[in-house]
Amino acid sequence: MKPIRQLSPDVSSRIAAGEVIENPASVVKELLENSLDAGAARITVELKDGGKTFIVVEDDGSGIPYGELPLAVERFATSKITEIDDLSDIGSFGYRGEALASVCAVSRLEIRSRRQGEEGGMLRAEGGSVSLHVTLPCRQGTRIQVEDLFFNLPARRSFLKGSATEARRAIKVVREYSAAFPGVAFRALSENREVFSTDGCLERVEVLRKVWGTSETPRHYIVASGPLRVETVWYPSPGSRRRDSIIFFNGRRVRDATVSAALSSCGEGASGNWMFFITVPARLLDVNVHPGKAEVRCHSSLPVFDTVRRSVLDLVEGGFMTAEGMRTLSDLPVNRGLVRRAGSGSFQGPPSEEGLFNRVGEPPFSPSIDAGGRREAGAGRFICRIGSGYLLFEESEGLLIIDPHAAHERILFERISSRQSEAIPQKIPLPVDLPPSLSERAEGSRTELEELGFRFGQGQGSITLESVPGGSSNNGFLDPLDLLRSTVAAIEDGLPPEFSLAGVPGRSCKAAIKISDSISLEEAEALLEDLFRCEEPTMCPHGRPTFIRLRDRDLSRLFGRGQSNE
Repeated sequence: MKPIRQLSPDVSSRIAAGEVIENPASVVKELLENSLDAGAARITVELKDGGKTFIVVEDDGSGIPYGELPLAVERFATSKITEIDDLSDIGSFGYRGEALASVCAVSRLEIRSRRQGEEGGMLRAEGGSVSLHVTLPCRQGTRIQVEDLFFNLPARRSFLKGSATEARRAIKVVREYSAAFPGVAFRALSENREVFSTDGCLERVEVLRKVWGTSETPRHYIVASGPLRVETVWYPSPGSRRRDSIIFFNGRRVRDATVSAALSSCGEGASGNWMFFITVPARLLDVNVHPGKAEVRCHSSLPVFDTVRRSVLDLVEGGFMTAEGMRTLSDLPVNRGLVRRAGSGSFQGPPSEEGLFNRVGEPPFSPSIDAGGRREAGAGRFICRIGSGYLLFEESEGLLIIDPHAAHERILFERISSRQSEAIPQKIPLPVDLPPSLSERAEGSRTELEELGFRFGQGQGSITLESVPGGSSNNGFLDPLDLLRSTVAAIEDGLPPEFSLAGVPGRSCKAAIKISDSISLEEAEALLEDLFRCEEPTMCPHGRPTFIRLRDRDLSRLFGRGQSNE
């Protein structure tokens, strides 16, 4: 075995850069966010060869002082935070001081910048080493040019897709940020041709019309309750099962399983294009949970799930959001004053921040099991199945209420997902010709698709789909084209393989016991044990809670006994 040694700065910086920078789109995202943090009103993005050989992001923001240019490409150098307490209330996009350093470590970088009333400057660096730092007349703002991405990491460069695919991903980032910040003018060019632009004077719905390429006005809906605000925009796609979503949390473009699960749980009627712009207090949102800042973690996801789901249902079905639907289980009193404002689609009410984001489901209950596999006395005694179908257990510190269907879904989902890695192709009776747009996307992700079990052939002037992953098209699941389309979208969004095949949650849902089914004492205890052996026992695959915990202190509070229990 080799002795332990500390990695050299050159090696460690490239490893760190690989976590932050995945492709040209991630470079564009990081630089766009820097421009927005600088207060830019106009941002221009230019790409060549899909961004693999040339990326320029130019803005009219506040700029970087000449003397600070070398510091800007050093790791952990930032103007956004100064002390540990700042991490609990982050209002800017950047805060780690890693983005520019990471880009610099894997490219040939040039920065030109000038602050108002100061002299401009230019900095050039290659592979993390500064080669030039001089004063230079330039416009106010910042222009960052990135050339030969991953020139010093050929293995990572070989994983990049074709130029058209990488350009589409990068332009998609610009489009989505233009909708999130309609007051900023965005312009995107590829191969010296303008492919997208906004003038910074449109409302979000109007920008989304350009983003989605529709002449019709999307439906718009806002829900506001206490500190939580969800703005939802939907452009329906009748007759299609496709659901594409853009998710922003406090202005951050993220992937969020809770929001995606809420949308998926609303059925095929919710097909089409969606955008969710969610705002919560910064102190209730942990943004430091992903190397590329592509995910966030809310203090409690249940209110977000419930609010997003009810917003979607209200847009799709014309339903009505009740006060009961907005409360957080037993922890938030129902406010009968919560009313709908006529014509606005908005809701307002005075629940406290702590109540709205304090979920009763708390940390997962871990039952004690002895060496013989039996539960210790008092660690979770089954009481009964109540009339509505939920299972009631007694714990040493209170009660546990389990939804048997959601719990069984979670158990089956993890079992099916663990077996999903064996990609056995299943032939389609009649090969399907792929539409041109899907054909291009599938070709860009062909390696990953074939690893999952898809097989393709060559038809008359187009690619044909000949096989799909075994079992994924049976029992009424997605037809082959829809399955391929959803899988390509999952790959492009960077989801892991087990979540790329959209049939897994459907299969576990269909196979799970129903809440109306009878259940014996032994079955109830086995269900509880299996649930808490899962990696994520608190939620079903669609994001609904599997259990609610009512501790003694919760019961005392609900009955108004306070601390004395008299």
